[in-house]
Amino acid sequence: MKYLKIAVILLLIKNTACAQDHQSKDELAKQIIGSWHLENSSEDRLTFFKDGTLERSIENGSISSNKYNITKDCDGEKLSDKDFFLKIIDENGISSCAYIEGINYDENGIFSLMTKNQGKIIVYRKDQ
Repeated sequence: MKYLKIAVILLLIKNTACAQDHQSKDELAKQIIGSWHLENSSEDRLTFFKDGTLERSIENGSISSNKYNITKDCDGEKLSDKDFFLKIIDENGISSCAYIEGINYDENGIFSLMTKNQGKIIVYRKDQ
């Protein structure tokens, strides 16, 4: 009987973990549009446009323009069905990627990424 209880508890935990709300590519593409500032610096901001353009401005006033894409693969790494990369392509065609941890546009306006190289979490807040 003890093993049956343990098995039921493990199944419930597994089902709960699998039932987490993951965002689709279309949801992410809609929610990313707009201007976001770095959590610790309102001067560092990213602005995403529907046409796939990303403008980046930093506190010294410089602005750069790149292309972006939400994709499943980057530099030979392919992600599972529920996970996506933010792929940024500069004017020279060089790409860099970060894992999209999530976008919470409606409730508190948080967009979080994890760098591919170092696993560093970067948090942006939606500009109002």
